[in-house]
Amino acid sequence: MLWHLRSGSWRMAALVALAGVLLAACGNSTSSHTSKGGVVTFAELPSDTPTYIFPMMPGAYFGNQNLYQFSNEFFLPLYWFGQNGQPVLNRALSIGNLPTFTDGNTVVNITLKHWEWSTGHPITARDVIMWMNLLSAATDPKAPVIGSTTSPGPGWGASVAGGFPQNVVSYAATGTYSLTMKLNSSYNPTWFLYNELSQVFPLPRFAWDKLAENGTVGNYDASAESRALAPASAGLPANSYLPVNPGTATSGALGVAQFLNSQSENSASYATNPLWQIVDGPFRLSQYTASGYVKMVPNKNYSGTPKPRISAFEEEPFTSDTAEFDALRTGSLTIGYVPVPDLPQRTSLEKSQGYSFAPWYGFGFVYLPLNFTNPTTGPLLRQLYFRQALQSLINQPQDVKDFDAGYGNLENGPVPTYPPRNADESSLEAKGLIYPYDPSNAVSLLRKNGWTVAPGGTSYCSHPGTAAGECGAGVAAHQAATLPLLVTSGSVTTTNEMEALQSTMKQKAGVDVTISEEPFNQVISTMFNSCSYSNPCGAWTMVAGISWTYSPDYLPTGGELFATGSSSNSGDYSSSTNDSNIRQTHVARTPAAETSALFTYQDYLARNLPVLFLPDTPLQFTLYKSNLKGLVPQDVFDIIYPQDYYFSG
Repeated sequence: MLWHLRSGSWRMAALVALAGVLLAACGNSTSSHTSKGGVVTFAELPSDTPTYIFPMMPGAYFGNQNLYQFSNEFFLPLYWFGQNGQPVLNRALSIGNLPTFTDGNTVVNITLKHWEWSTGHPITARDVIMWMNLLSAATDPKAPVIGSTTSPGPGWGASVAGGFPQNVVSYAATGTYSLTMKLNSSYNPTWFLYNELSQVFPLPRFAWDKLAENGTVGNYDASAESRALAPASAGLPANSYLPVNPGTATSGALGVAQFLNSQSENSASYATNPLWQIVDGPFRLSQYTASGYVKMVPNKNYSGTPKPRISAFEEEPFTSDTAEFDALRTGSLTIGYVPVPDLPQRTSLEKSQGYSFAPWYGFGFVYLPLNFTNPTTGPLLRQLYFRQALQSLINQPQDVKDFDAGYGNLENGPVPTYPPRNADESSLEAKGLIYPYDPSNAVSLLRKNGWTVAPGGTSYCSHPGTAAGECGAGVAAHQAATLPLLVTSGSVTTTNEMEALQSTMKQKAGVDVTISEEPFNQVISTMFNSCSYSNPCGAWTMVAGISWTYSPDYLPTGGELFATGSSSNSGDYSSSTNDSNIRQTHVARTPAAETSALFTYQDYLARNLPVLFLPDTPLQFTLYKSNLKGLVPQDVFDIIYPQDYYFSG
């Protein structure tokens, strides 16, 4: 599951019904057309440029623009998901064969296809073991850095407390191309494949197992990292570890992880650093600039099929929707997007510049993250009635009409509404929106809970306290209903939608939303500013302009985003009930049990509102050159497949 900049019905029962065929999925269908050559140019979203290349991405870099539209073109996961626009396992593009589960689903057995790195070295079980070693060190919950709740390594944006790899008791290579994992419990095999093994990336151990740029390659990843315990004189809690400094005395797996992280943070060296030229993906990086321009050329030793047929793939950066649309109007982009306000010009561009149109839908949802740890506004957001009031002020049907050109589905909770399925719906979903647009309900909720409501002005808490009819724990007397909203810059549609929401909340219920804008990459960095209840920060309250794609937790159980302590839970939402609901999706033994667990998880969050839900709308409205083949259907996980592209005619 990954952050994605927002440019502009899947139901749980269908998930279970589909489980039997998920594992049988094959690769993307391709034409036998033999046309080769040509450069494909691809528009990046405004200020949404790749900034991290190492596959083990910390939360602050954990976005689709880094993983699925950059790093994954060079470094392949063990298991690839997404096929012909469907959220399924793609066996043809996976390095690993379908795993088998034994001993009551407590042991996973994995064999690898005999694929190669670009150097000709085989991709082996030892390369998978290296990932596991680094991941275990980089996400070790027993060794926090002083002053932070995060691990001492680079971290991993997909980590969930108690999840992968902590739920793996041991792992070992059993042959050159085989390995086993012993699990700490019996798990649902489909869930473990789709949400746990999906997080594994083989790494080129023969070149990357080092501690410094000019260091020798060894077996450092196979040894425990050294950490220094803080002396008693430091006055720190017992068994506290001192912070580690990459490139100094740190050794072992943690040292390797820190070294690779430091190299990945040095984006200026991406195109020249020999580390990143050893690839197993269909492309290798040829050029990279600070502005975000990317040029990829084919990896001539790519083991998968199809082999790239274009001569180069270029990603073009833009600072705004307007700048990108200007490039479309000149016909200089092969693949771009139409900002919603410019959709009326789509037909003329199709005729004048030879474009075709394809809305790009994602397997996820759109929402406003909430920072529950903010010292000032966190107490407000932690009140369920307050979140219910805010959700009741979001006019989803009107937003779809006014800001998304009628494209989009109304969203109750963290359930993807695309691709649509014919399946029974849960009781909540069948009833429509749980919190429909209803300003009078918002006003009533606030008044019943101790607020003096001032439509057009600023409402405030007039009855502080925790008893019935009072504002709730932590809400101060006369505290104003003032909420800062950080919006990703560059999208006129997002700005207009949030300004409309700002007006509605102010005029209807006296909720004063103050808007500021920052580039997407800066917004994500701000959200992951180590906020937690033990280390609260006031850098943000609400964020707009992003969506969530379920990847690499491809089954939408939400652990990475909503479980207590999970790496992408930027606002630190915490609910023991939700944690228990998520765990039940991991261990369900039958289709009926899985359906029940997924509905329970979904319905609880739909009512409890860990975030504010917005309409589920397309990731973008794609325009692409009509003679470009292999682009559609576009991937629901926001993955690009330039190895499929070719020009006809």
